[in-house]
Amino acid sequence: MRPFIPVCAVGLLAIACGDRESSWTMRPDRAGDVRLGAPAAEASAVPDTGCHYWRPAGAPPGVSYMIENGHVVRADVDSAGPRTAEGIGVGSTEAEIRSAYGQHLTVQLHKYQWEAGWRYFIYLPANDSLNAIVFETDGKAVRTFRAGRRPQVQYVERCG
Repeated sequence: MRPFIPVCAVGLLAIACGDRESSWTMRPDRAGDVRLGAPAAEASAVPDTGCHYWRPAGAPPGVSYMIENGHVVRADVDSAGPRTAEGIGVGSTEAEIRSAYGQHLTVQLHKYQWEAGWRYFIYLPANDSLNAIVFETDGKAVRTFRAGRRPQVQYVERCG
C-alpha cells in the first residue's frame, strides 16, 4: 500500500506537503519537485513577463522562486531547512562546501561585503552549462544559497 502524501498545488507546480524541510533537495536544475527552467504560466498569481519572485504556499520557509518571462529560473534559500543533494545548506561551513564540490567550485569575492570576508562559492556541475548553485558565505558559513539557470542564478540583485 502506498502512503498518502498530500499535495499543495498551484497549477502544474505541485509541491509535496508534510515534512517539507527534509523532503526538499536543491539541485542545480531542480528545487524540490519544481524543475528550474519550466514554464510558470500555470501559477496564475505570477505575471508572465518581466522578473518577479513567488513563494508557493507549500514551499518550506525561506524558499522563493524567481520567475522570469514566464519561466521558473531560480530558487533562493535564506534560512535553515532545504539542503543540496550533497547536504549543503544555510549554516554549512566553507570547508564543507569545498569537500562536497571540490574541483567544480569557483570562489569569488562578495560584491558588497568583500572587505568583511564574504564570498560566493559557485558550483558549476560537470556536463551542465545551463545550471549552477551559488552559496553566499560570510567567510565562515553559508548565509544564503540559490540554485538555477545561468545567468539568473548569478544575479546578485535578484531580478537583475
